[in-house]
Amino acid sequence: MSDLGFIGLGKMGLPILRAIMEKYEVKAVYNRTKSKAAALQGVKVAEEPFSVASSCNIIFAILSDDNACENIFFGEKGIARTIRPQSIVVNLSTVSPEFGLSAERRFQELKCSYIEAPVLGSTALARERKLVSLVSCPEELYKTVSGVIGTYSARVFHLPQAGSAIKMKLITNLIMAVNLAAAGEAILLAEKAGIHKDLALDIIGSSGAESRIVALKSGTIKAGTYEPEFLLKDMVKDLMYASNLSRNLSSPIPMGSNALQYYLAAMSIGLGNLDFSSVVRSFRFLIGSS
Repeated sequence: MSDLGFIGLGKMGLPILRAIMEKYEVKAVYNRTKSKAAALQGVKVAEEPFSVASSCNIIFAILSDDNACENIFFGEKGIARTIRPQSIVVNLSTVSPEFGLSAERRFQELKCSYIEAPVLGSTALARERKLVSLVSCPEELYKTVSGVIGTYSARVFHLPQAGSAIKMKLITNLIMAVNLAAAGEAILLAEKAGIHKDLALDIIGSSGAESRIVALKSGTIKAGTYEPEFLLKDMVKDLMYASNLSRNLSSPIPMGSNALQYYLAAMSIGLGNLDFSSVVRSFRFLIGSS
């Protein structure tokens, strides 16, 4: 295996990195907040992103959005400054399809390869090495990195066509967002009808209305804690990317568009840094019951 580097040690990045390090040597890592790398043993913590590219020829990155990726990849201190020809950048971030295609083109101009590899799953699944990975790149390139991707993935889907992986990630998040928004609407209706939300959730989970994402989030909804695994503000970002995709393809997403408004409402009342399941609270505020 070539020299591996890793950029981004957030809630998802750190457990993914730890999974990789169980089987592969990672030569250098970078994170804007250096303290998050303090517990790592036997790996160089780079001062700047370009330092990772100067010592590693396969670089995994998981960042928050287009802007963060633009800065880390192509900014003044970005990896493009020192990246070597024939290097591979594997982007696990959820970005817009437009950014992904632009990044691929710009890395190709540097005689490097760019792989889309967004992940599906929570921080708990990341810790358990049970994420689902969506990977877009040619077959031979996929073979080069598949072993590393397998360290943190329970299942990997290879979608060879450029841009397909990130589009499918946005589509899956769209479904989750709509399901939770619908659940929030239904739970409030149940409470208005005199049925406690915990009982309503149990009944929903035992019926044909059962949703996997609602089942996974029912504990935090019942407790009202909404401990962040996937931030609500990140779901807003993904829904906006999905909305742009819808417009670009002239394929309407009326339920997704309505759901976005509920998530924006939740953002407006300060829920952005809670788990995205806190969208159920937005319905209470909208009618003045919380």
